[in-house]
Amino acid sequence: MMKVLECPNFNSNKAADPNTCCRVIKQGFFKRKFDGRKIRRFKCVSCKKYFSSSTFHPASGQHKPHLNSAIAFKLGSFLSQRRIARELKINPKTVGRKLIYLAERARSINEQTQKSEEKVVKAQFDDMETWIHSKMLPASISLVVEEGTRRIIALKAASMPAKGLLAEKSRLKYGPRRDDRPEVRRAVLQILGGVAEANVTITTDMCPQYSTIILEVLPKASHIEVKGRRGCVVGQGELKSGDHDPLFDLNHTAAMLRANVNRLGRRTWCTSKRLDRLQDHLDLYAWFHNEYIIHNPAKIPKPGPLPRIDKKWRTDFVLQAAS
Repeated sequence: MMKVLECPNFNSNKAADPNTCCRVIKQGFFKRKFDGRKIRRFKCVSCKKYFSSSTFHPASGQHKPHLNSAIAFKLGSFLSQRRIARELKINPKTVGRKLIYLAERARSINEQTQKSEEKVVKAQFDDMETWIHSKMLPASISLVVEEGTRRIIALKAASMPAKGLLAEKSRLKYGPRRDDRPEVRRAVLQILGGVAEANVTITTDMCPQYSTIILEVLPKASHIEVKGRRGCVVGQGELKSGDHDPLFDLNHTAAMLRANVNRLGRRTWCTSKRLDRLQDHLDLYAWFHNEYIIHNPAKIPKPGPLPRIDKKWRTDFVLQAAS
């Protein structure tokens, strides 16, 4: 059965006049610029405005929607925004705008996927550290991973005050910084509580702040503390050297974040300039990690030139998991 189209302004028109009816008529076609396809145009008799069959697509209004999938995969494969722009021959500002759009789509997909998955029984929780613009402006990333599958449940970035030898220099140059780590840890654990069993088992290191927050947010959860160990060189400090690591799933996922998100690398000049853009990149990688890396690695497209844009080529692969 064919879906009946409604005017995008129908709800606002009906609020102004309850007796308004949505009557839509066909009004020819137009040629889409980036792929040359003919798109049906409609006209609303009530508000006299025009719209098309592609108006309701999430990528409506974008000039280059055919690049969304390629940019999403490249942002999860340790490529910087400038390098992506150079490879695709587009403006770096386009990649920055695509990151915001793709992150919003990824967040909605992650929420839908979390609800459809089975309840989490065992999870691992810890913090990572990075910086914004300078090492004198550190940031923390709270990460929750399902034990056994390495599925990312939630990860959020938070600002934190500088510590160690850079603490005094940071206060002199940038002033005092807020410590948002307790609030972010609480938010991450609340997300875990929505997709986990009431008696979920949470494994962490021996950080003294974790036990208080876990008891507050998840009072029925079982909390297991293990002693942290020295990191090995191969995993950039995230993977631990020695024998069996009780937090291997979380540390392995954190090492993959360092290896696949360019701005998180320890030896890189591609740093985040804003905390919200760091969060966007993290949300996008969480979708990429859960959907392709651990579930179905064969779905990752092979590297190669982009398809030629012509009338026969369809753009139906723009974040296929969202459709």
